[in-house]
Amino acid sequence: MPSSYSLYELNEYIRRVIALNFAEPIWVNAEISQIKEVRGNVYMDLVYHDDQTNEIKAQISAGIWFKSYLFLKNKLGALLPSLLSEGTHVLLKVQVEFTERYGMKLIVEDIDPSFTIGQMEMNRQKILQKLFDEGLTHQNKLTKLPPVIQRIAVISSDNAAGYIDFINHLSQNPYGYQFKTTLFRASLQGQNTEREVCQALNDISEDASKYDCTVIIRGGGSKLDLAWFDNFNIGARIAKSPIPVMTGIGHDINATVADTVAHTTLKTPTAAADFIISHNMDFESKVTETTHWISQLAGRYIRQHELMLGQTNQMLSMLPMEKIKNQHLNIDNRYNQLITLAKNKLRKHQDQITFADKQMEILQPSNMLKKGYTIIRQNAVVVSRLQAFDKNGKTEIEFFDGKLELNTTDKN
Repeated sequence: MPSSYSLYELNEYIRRVIALNFAEPIWVNAEISQIKEVRGNVYMDLVYHDDQTNEIKAQISAGIWFKSYLFLKNKLGALLPSLLSEGTHVLLKVQVEFTERYGMKLIVEDIDPSFTIGQMEMNRQKILQKLFDEGLTHQNKLTKLPPVIQRIAVISSDNAAGYIDFINHLSQNPYGYQFKTTLFRASLQGQNTEREVCQALNDISEDASKYDCTVIIRGGGSKLDLAWFDNFNIGARIAKSPIPVMTGIGHDINATVADTVAHTTLKTPTAAADFIISHNMDFESKVTETTHWISQLAGRYIRQHELMLGQTNQMLSMLPMEKIKNQHLNIDNRYNQLITLAKNKLRKHQDQITFADKQMEILQPSNMLKKGYTIIRQNAVVVSRLQAFDKNGKTEIEFFDGKLELNTTDKN
């Protein structure tokens, strides 16, 4: 029968080997795949993925005992919950522990947050480069906000303080603007963030005509909390949205992938509400300014035409008088011309009459008789032609100083 070891002996040997080789704590980097807290102690599973295939190449259990957890809370404060979350890459200071009954476990003594933040930044840069290579970095920025924003699709959690602040700030705006908001519920932190945010963006895109813009809202958090938005799929969905996407996910300095590809990035949910209100106020101001300009232009136009109308009225009122005056002058001139013409005509005719009178006087029979002419009559008819003279008729010859009657007989 071959020699053998009992399981206990084997595990005891392994424990001694590990204790000998890992007498001091060591730093280990891994990803937290599962985590839970039980009675102040934290239990988690750590995994390591292959860089090429993303398959799990190593896995081990780890724990943080209560005293160490208190130490880490005092040291890291609000950053600790973000570090101790599923899917986070962490650098842990651990004591390698092996017991004969429970096997090997890593006991966490400390966490280096700078490693996690550095890993996240590297991941963020890789995602941004991929989005840039696919031409998605500025795609959503090319979409246009309408002149007035009223129909708003909101991606948030309905009980998130940031969402409540956003809604209250919109509804209580001092200008009386009315908004219609539609909430698309999604986890904004944790493993479900990618799936739920992407689904919300898809749902909004399918009914894009119903909305003026999309606003992603969350109520602040640490840099690690915001790392859930350093996600390629979320960034790609935002970039491809047919309507502008705004982000107000509660940070002052660091921009996530979602912020980088969004149409407009605001620091907080309240800032997002202020931006929308200000956008509408700018439009109202432009309308008011345009109305004022039109009013001034119309007033100036009316005044100019009133002046022109007054001048025209004055000109029209003066024109008849001027016309009458000119007509009077014309009539006077015509009258004087007629008088002069009539006088000239009368004078001419008077001269003609005078001349005719003189001619008539010259041609009077008595004047002709004075000149030696005689008038021959036969049967009381003046004989002016020889052919009309009757040689056998009774003839009367009138002289200037008397008449002579003759009885002629033709002897031939």
